[in-house]
Amino acid sequence: MENYYLKIKEHRMQSNYSPEFIAIQMEMSVKNYKNIEKGIVDLKLSKLDRLVKILGIKESEIFKMEN
Repeated sequence: MENYYLKIKEHRMQSNYSPEFIAIQMEMSVKNYKNIEKGIVDLKLSKLDRLVKILGIKESEIFKMEN
């Protein structure tokens, strides 16, 4: 399974959002957000809910397996 943090970055880039924009929307530092995309920091469920709303996707899209 592809790592969820790579999917987050992929969806962010498809939406043409910068890491800075997402960090501001999530009320966190840019460094912490970038660490989520790198898989260094685990994403809490409450932050995941907020992130998918910002990206305009469903949680299942992040965890969906590719065939």
